[in-house]
Amino acid sequence: MPSSALTSSAFAGRDDLLAMESIVSAAWASPARPLVHCTVGDLEWWVAGGGPDVDWSNRIRIWSIGGDPVGWGWFSPPASLDWFVRPGLGTDEDAAIRDEILAWQVDRARAVAGEATPEAPVLLDVWAADGWLESTILPERGWNPNDVVLTQYVQPLDFDLDPPRVPDGYVLRALRGPEDIPARVEAHRAAFAPSRMTVEKYAIAVAQDHYAYEHDIVLEAADGSFAAAATCWADPVGSIAEFEPVGTHPAHQRRGLGRVIMRHGLRLMRAAGLRDALVFSLRSNAPSEALYRSAGFHEVALHRRFTKPLEP
Repeated sequence: MPSSALTSSAFAGRDDLLAMESIVSAAWASPARPLVHCTVGDLEWWVAGGGPDVDWSNRIRIWSIGGDPVGWGWFSPPASLDWFVRPGLGTDEDAAIRDEILAWQVDRARAVAGEATPEAPVLLDVWAADGWLESTILPERGWNPNDVVLTQYVQPLDFDLDPPRVPDGYVLRALRGPEDIPARVEAHRAAFAPSRMTVEKYAIAVAQDHYAYEHDIVLEAADGSFAAAATCWADPVGSIAEFEPVGTHPAHQRRGLGRVIMRHGLRLMRAAGLRDALVFSLRSNAPSEALYRSAGFHEVALHRRFTKPLEP
């Protein structure tokens, strides 16, 4: 691939987010399915997680060939990278794009790095799935896998599910609107403590194109608080749904509430006409691994974190 054919540009707003989402949706509609490592819901959830004051032009860059987007990099300080390259490209094209994304990551990490020493180096990190092309590219370039692993689970939505049995004392419902955001944030912060989620960040989430209040489901406890919650992000173009996040308040755990939430969400996503549902779990988190397997999900990939010291 001639180097002049590949160009890149800094993120400039909603149109660029839609362009990034378009290649993710197209990947789910391609023969690569289900070996696609993110959904449009991930991107929109990450935007929310950044908060209202992030300069995304310094954190997101998009690569194109002939004006068509083919990949993107998403930098999280101090040195983390999420990346995506459109399936179906040639091996050389894919490698060239990834090399540029990795070089950009180094540039961004150097721009924000604090004082590094041989005893405490700045570690670049990025994810790659076992057996996928990027997992062969990284070791060749000096990256090493560590013990942090994500399991990617998928469940087809081609069969009927009975309604979940809601335990006594709980009400299963969706968020009604902005008035429910504070309680939703409180439940999230309890389930994922320590958490940086805020009402302001969640307000960004609900403003995203693929968010729907009716797909943000909760189990309401007798005192009016939310005992468990899950957000279902539906992508009708890719015909894929993602559960992100899924959590239960510590005071209400070990009562099967997570499975109730998941089962209801799967029914909602089937009713929306989607083909599959997706969820990720830290491999080391035994309760979440057990939950997703019990809800009918099956493992399709293992994603490992690769690291590399940032050279001076």
